Amino acid sequence: MATYVKGASQVSLALQVLMGLAFIWWWMFWFLQPIEKARNWIRKADADISQSFLGTRGSTWLLQVFPFMVIAFLSYFAIALKRKIKPSVRNDSADQNPKLNIWSQPVILKSPLGMLTLADIIFLLVNIFLIAFYFIKMSVDRSKLIDNTKQKKGAHSRGAQKLEYIGVYLGKAALIPFALLWIPVSRGSPFLRVTGVPFERAVKYHTWLGLICVWILVAHGIAFFAYFPLIHHTSELWRWQSRGIAFFPGIIALGAGILMLVTALERVRRNHFNLFFLTHHLYVVFLLFFLFHCVSQMVYVVTPILFFFLDRFIRMVQSQKSVDILSTQVLPSGAIELKFAKPDNLEYNALSFMYVLLPGISKYEWHPFSVASSPLDETNQICIYIKPLGSYTKDIHDALIDTKHHKEAGKLKCPFGFKLNLEGPYGDESNFYLKYSSLVLVAGGIGVTPFLAILRDILHRHKLRQDHLPTSIQLILCVRNPKDMCLLDTINPSEILADYQDHVQIKVQAFVTSKVEISKDEEMNSSEAVVPYQHYSYTHMTEAPKQYTGPPLEVVREMSILAGTGDDKWVAATFFATMLGYIVIFGIINVTGAYGKLTNYNRAMLYCVVLFLSVVGCGGAVLMLWAHTQKRKSPKSHTQALGKSFPPSPEKEFKPSDGDIELRASQHTSWEGEVTLGQRPSWKVLFDDLARQYKGKNVGVLVSGASKMQEDVAAECKHHTNFHNSNVAFHYHSVSFEL
Repeated sequence: MATYVKGASQVSLALQVLMGLAFIWWWMFWFLQPIEKARNWIRKADADISQSFLGTRGSTWLLQVFPFMVIAFLSYFAIALKRKIKPSVRNDSADQNPKLNIWSQPVILKSPLGMLTLADIIFLLVNIFLIAFYFIKMSVDRSKLIDNTKQKKGAHSRGAQKLEYIGVYLGKAALIPFALLWIPVSRGSPFLRVTGVPFERAVKYHTWLGLICVWILVAHGIAFFAYFPLIHHTSELWRWQSRGIAFFPGIIALGAGILMLVTALERVRRNHFNLFFLTHHLYVVFLLFFLFHCVSQMVYVVTPILFFFLDRFIRMVQSQKSVDILSTQVLPSGAIELKFAKPDNLEYNALSFMYVLLPGISKYEWHPFSVASSPLDETNQICIYIKPLGSYTKDIHDALIDTKHHKEAGKLKCPFGFKLNLEGPYGDESNFYLKYSSLVLVAGGIGVTPFLAILRDILHRHKLRQDHLPTSIQLILCVRNPKDMCLLDTINPSEILADYQDHVQIKVQAFVTSKVEISKDEEMNSSEAVVPYQHYSYTHMTEAPKQYTGPPLEVVREMSILAGTGDDKWVAATFFATMLGYIVIFGIINVTGAYGKLTNYNRAMLYCVVLFLSVVGCGGAVLMLWAHTQKRKSPKSHTQALGKSFPPSPEKEFKPSDGDIELRASQHTSWEGEVTLGQRPSWKVLFDDLARQYKGKNVGVLVSGASKMQEDVAAECKHHTNFHNSNVAFHYHSVSFEL
């Protein structure tokens, strides 16, 4: 039973305001730098603040390093407080005057950058303005200074001097997106968790920041490739200078950045994902040679980089544990169901997703999959579904059904050991869909997976007699093949809540777009028709899924709880130990005076050592203590408790041999609705009907599917919703995630 704290909501809001002010604090450094009076103040602050422990740039520590530390510190408190906030009671009278949250709704539906919300547009404009203002103001002021300064004998021409500083300020401006781009890809980042930024939007922000950063660095490189021939010192480009800026390492870093940029383009990424995945690991090369190139600039970006590497380290530790698959089955559609055990104190949500590695298929390819189970299922297991669409997922499917290579004594043997490695859970922690009395869930094919979890979650909450839950749900499912509908039949709502129709109206509208031979009732003789869902059966409806049962539950190895989204106190302690370790180790080096005597190369290598000791040494020590504490809380009897947490299944009654795949008869569906055969959905007709049905209401519209489907649904939501005076408000939410 959750314990709520009075006033927690107000405290959480105050913390978020402070985090916003801390970020503005960081942002203002780059805004103030080009202003002469502010620059003089920063120089004075350097003289007053700088000390041997922090180094020579006290103001940079104050304005660049500490703001991110403050934000992280407050974020962990805000995340912990969120669990203590009593859910707000939905005001049903507000449905009489529905209003839309303009910040999160798509404003631009089609653009080179995809669909854009108002928040997306502001994020882009603010960062582009900051970068442009810094670069233009610094370059213009320096140009005026060069024009007004008398040329010294032997000095380079004014044009060459201007070009040099243009290159310098381009490089400095690139530090802004370079610092920010590490945050969205830190999967357990407290920043993303406290702000509720969805995974797909975080990836989008990382992509934009990466593009901006690399293009600025390309311009930075072009400026110096033009500058050195102009002053007749081309050979300087290919030297590794021991002091100041080392140019040759910068060229290597730029090459790595350009290669990552090219392979991250959507067309390349979609068609050659493995190439994109491998080349994106060149970020290590980029960062290392960035250090060799200009190690003095590391102070501007060190905190986000520490966050990122700590997140990577926690993920590595969590994923080292080999996890047993409890059971798996290949459904008639070819979709693969995998179930695995989790610790009873590992929390996840209906919209969570996991990163999964099947080492028997590939030792390097990690892929994200939505959970299809609910945390309220009262079992310590998580379920995911994998559709064989790409080469990796097809290899998994083929390994399971390849009877030619794996047939033995009439049964299918497990081909890849049924072991996996896991990272997560990640994803939305707000359960925002519960704030709507009416929901429209739009899914394409395997995109129905997160909605299986949502349906389970809502049914369980109604069973628990929770208040103010969705009471009307429309599920619109588009599939190419009739067999693809079998995913929906993995849930029997009556088994969760026998009288669920008395609590929530759930209607399914399925569209089978291909024209195939259909098995249906005798009175239906058209191959293109609207068929009642509960009487409909797809071709080979009696085809049983192939079922594999894993090892005995008593010896099942569950996933690790050492996750970046795990116990908030331990994750926060790991972060603080890492940051404190970095400050202390680097402070000791500064006090000894050793750092100033080193060459560029040695300084960069020393920085790498400090980062390693901070993350692995200091953060890792806390992780070890966390793991030890967890083991002490998990006595031998825990395996028995784990076994009891699973409901009895037909497979346990006849006790199949370990590693064997058995057949299980499919059950008839209990969903209500209709199936449209041989047609694609007309989104205009559907939303016209929905607008009439939900007149005067706020309706949550969740979409999980291809980008074209998302654009079409978003367009209808926007068309039917008037921001000022509408009789219906369709609140669009994308729950898809694509890399």
